[in-house]
Amino acid sequence: MQRLIFRGLARLVFGMLLVVGLLSAWQWSTSLVRTIESVTLQETRTYRVFNPHSEGRIVYSLDGSTLRNSLAPAVVFSVAAVMQGDEPPKIIAVYSNHNRDRDFRPATSAPTYWRPRIVGRSSAFDTFLIRELMPLIEGHRMSGKRRYILGHSLSGLYALDLATRVPGQFAGVFAFAPTFSHDTTIDGRLPIACGADTVLYANWGLESARDTEVFAATATRWKADRRCQQRPPLTPRHYGSLHQIVMLTGQLHAAFLLFD
Repeated sequence: MQRLIFRGLARLVFGMLLVVGLLSAWQWSTSLVRTIESVTLQETRTYRVFNPHSEGRIVYSLDGSTLRNSLAPAVVFSVAAVMQGDEPPKIIAVYSNHNRDRDFRPATSAPTYWRPRIVGRSSAFDTFLIRELMPLIEGHRMSGKRRYILGHSLSGLYALDLATRVPGQFAGVFAFAPTFSHDTTIDGRLPIACGADTVLYANWGLESARDTEVFAATATRWKADRRCQQRPPLTPRHYGSLHQIVMLTGQLHAAFLLFD
C-alpha cells in the first residue's frame, strides 16, 4: 500500500515538473525581447514580453534581469490563469541593467543603522515606467483597473512606495519580502496607497531577526491605519521560505489573487 502511494505521489510530482518544464520552454521560446531608448534615464533599457498577444491584464515585473526572475512569474501566472479558465496576463519583465540600487532607491532615505545610505533615482524611474514604458506597452487601451506590478526585496519596497506616489495606477501591487529597513520613512506613506480598488500585498519569510522586526512593526501600523480599513493590505508570513524563495511562493499567492 505504501509503495502504491509513493509511486502515485512520485508520478504526480514528475507530471507537475514535466508540465512546468514544458510551459517554461514554451514561455521562453515565445517571449519577445525589446528595447526602449529612455530619455529620462538617458540609456537603452531592455524588457521581455511574455504572452505578447494577450489583451487582458498586464503585469509589470521589476525583477526581469535574470532567467529565474523573469520567467518564474510568467509560468506561475499562466498556470493560474489556465486553472481558473482565464486568459494569461501579458508579463513585462523590466531589466535593471544592474542598476537596482539606483533605480529603486530615492535620492534621500532614512535606512536603519545596519543599512548603507545609498543615493538613488527612483523619481526618474517613476517617469520612465509611467510616461515612457507603460504608454509604449499599453497605448490608450489600458486602465489602472487591469494593471499590476511585482517586485522582490528592494524592488518590492519601490513598488509599494510607487503606489503611494501614484495611487490608483495599479489594480494590484505585490511586494515579495520588501526591505522596509532600507527606508524607514515609508511607514508614514504606506496608507496613502490604500484604496478600495487596489490589492496591496507584502509577504515575508525567513528574514534576519532585525528585518523581521522592522517588517512586522511596519505591517502592523500599515493595516491599522484608518485609511486602510476598507481593504486592508495583505501581509502573510511564509514560514520557512528564504528571502529568495519567498518571491516564488508570493508569486503563486499573487497569481490566484489576480484571478479571484
